[in-house]
Amino acid sequence: MSTLIRFRPALVTVAAGAALAGSLAVAGTASAAPRSHVARAAPTARPSRAPGLARSAPGTRRAPRSLAAFDWPMFRADPGHSGVSPETAISTTTASSLTARWTARLGTPSFTSPAVATVGGKALVYAGGGNHFYAYPAGGGAAVWSYKLPAGVVESSPAVAGGVVYFGSTAGAMYALNASTGAPMCSFNTGQVILASPVVVDASDGSGPVVYDGTIPGGSGSGAEWAMYGPGNTHGACTKDWEFTSWAVSPGGSWSPPAYGMGANRVPLVVFGSKDRDDAVYALNANTGALVWRYQTSTATDSDVGAPPTISPRGRNGFTDGVVYVTGKDKVVYALNLATGALIWKYHLATGTNGDLSGAALLGDRIYVGSDTGVYALNATTGALVWHVLPQSTFFASPAVTGPIGRQVLVIASNEGSLYALSLATGATVWTQQPNTRGYWSSPAVSHGAFYVADLNGVLRSYAPRS
Repeated sequence: MSTLIRFRPALVTVAAGAALAGSLAVAGTASAAPRSHVARAAPTARPSRAPGLARSAPGTRRAPRSLAAFDWPMFRADPGHSGVSPETAISTTTASSLTARWTARLGTPSFTSPAVATVGGKALVYAGGGNHFYAYPAGGGAAVWSYKLPAGVVESSPAVAGGVVYFGSTAGAMYALNASTGAPMCSFNTGQVILASPVVVDASDGSGPVVYDGTIPGGSGSGAEWAMYGPGNTHGACTKDWEFTSWAVSPGGSWSPPAYGMGANRVPLVVFGSKDRDDAVYALNANTGALVWRYQTSTATDSDVGAPPTISPRGRNGFTDGVVYVTGKDKVVYALNLATGALIWKYHLATGTNGDLSGAALLGDRIYVGSDTGVYALNATTGALVWHVLPQSTFFASPAVTGPIGRQVLVIASNEGSLYALSLATGATVWTQQPNTRGYWSSPAVSHGAFYVADLNGVLRSYAPRS
């Protein structure tokens, strides 16, 4: 098991008497305040323009692009984990005026990264803390609703698609709640521990949503990578599509948030890292769960791949087959051929004291990665270093990129408790603040003119430029 899991608080106990894996359930409380399908991204599984900001009719004046609001509906913004928001409100010009807009107390330390989605005409921020999950108005105010888990705690970041919010628990359940009301719709019990954040896509055959996520062992046996049908899928809500357990080293499992992308011959792939001692990157056929390729990153002790992979689509930057970018706890950033898993390049990060867990943000021909030795910008084609800053700081969080072309910024949160906005071009700090916090493992989400992040004090924070 990874170092990360060992030095976390003891929150990963599977509930006694858990039901058989794959069972349908709707336990918990909310309170108001065919299999050969070919999958594609769900309509809400990518940044979407908020209501009222649609394209103007011919002959009318459009609102300035900086006023457009987009959702951040899942971990790393989209199924490929790009980590990029097309919004322009936060930039090198405005970042210096970033100010706390609102805070909300989640009650316990939060390891989850917020999601932001527009449901029922309202933009909501979703986050978990302890055994509760919450939805807050993006503009601030009391929780719209909260949900108390019947067992376990939330360490899985949420994903919102089709009016449903999905998240996993350490007791092994994947929950599906009504995103507007918090009403439980169904849950899928894996019988294992869910730490990874789900990715949700929609089957192009019209059968409905499919949820992909990984588990680590919750007792005896191995963890697994899972494909589950979501509410509205004609195969049955919260039922199993497939389960992958063919790890090279057992007991296996994954706490790496899976990424989703289109491989060769239009075969969709789910890509993720495996836990120690397997220490590898896997790509599975998203339709069937069959192994497509496996890449061994390291054989050293405690060198699992817990970071989320980032997928570059086919044809980007001259790579016909697409690329997977992922960092191992061996402190190496890997660029792998999406179709075959073959190594394209690798970059050795500076030696630190912790394994690296940050995902990469991909924009144009650069990727941006957090590390326990600072923040790096690398050439996405060659792996050459572009810039390296904040070498004395540790970043388990993944970066978010936003802003207009030429004035883009990278937003990231450190383990030491500092928030940063960095110039994407140079890495220079254009804004920083250190609230009274124990630190951040949560990755920022950028949406509706602000960014949102939860800390280890259990506080969800929103920052936006002054008007």
